[in-house]
Amino acid sequence: MAFLYDNLVATLIATTVVLVLISVQMRATSANVAQVGKSAALGGAETFATWVEQDLEAMGRHISVSETVFSSPVRRANANSPTGEVLEGLTFYYQKTKGGPKTSVTYDLVEADTQTVEGEKRVLYQLSRSKDGIETGGSPVTLGYFDVRFLNRTAGEVTNPTANRGKIEAIRAHFSVVSPIQNDETKLEEVHRMVVVPYNPAL
Repeated sequence: MAFLYDNLVATLIATTVVLVLISVQMRATSANVAQVGKSAALGGAETFATWVEQDLEAMGRHISVSETVFSSPVRRANANSPTGEVLEGLTFYYQKTKGGPKTSVTYDLVEADTQTVEGEKRVLYQLSRSKDGIETGGSPVTLGYFDVRFLNRTAGEVTNPTANRGKIEAIRAHFSVVSPIQNDETKLEEVHRMVVVPYNPAL
C-alpha cells in the first residue's frame, strides 16, 4: 500500500512539474511571438517611411511650373486616420535630370485585410506603387491608414492643391503599420508615423 501511495505521489509531482514547464514554455513562446510582431511593425514602419519620404521629396523635381506636377488626390473617409480620410490614388511627376524624360509615380491604396486592432475590427490596406505604369512594389506591410496632405507656409492644409500649387510649401504623409502577428502578450498593435518633406518643384 505504501508502495502504491509513493508511486501516486511521485506521479502527481511529475505531472505537476511537466504542467508547470509546459505553462512556462507557452508563456515564453507567446512573449516571443509578440516581440516578433512588434519588431516587424517597427521595422516595417521605418522602411516604409524612408521610401515614401524619398518619393515625395522628388515630386515636381525639374518640372516647369506650367506643367502638371501631380493629379488631384482621390480619398475616402476613414475615422482611424488623423486626417479623417485615406488616400485612394495619387499620381505625381518628376525628372531625374533637368531636361530629361518625365517620370510618373502612382500610388493606389487597396483594401488588403480585416483585423481586430485595439479591440476594434478594422479594414487594413496595402499601398501599390507604379513607376511609368510599371508596378515597382509598394508597402511590404499592412497599413492601418495612409494619407498625403499639401501644406502652406503656416502648416495649414492647402485645399484644392492642384489649383493652388503656388501656396504649397511642404508635403505631409500620415500612416500607420499594424503588427502582422498579435496575441494576448502584444503590447504594440499599431505604429503611427508622420513624414514631412519640403515641396520644391522646378529645382
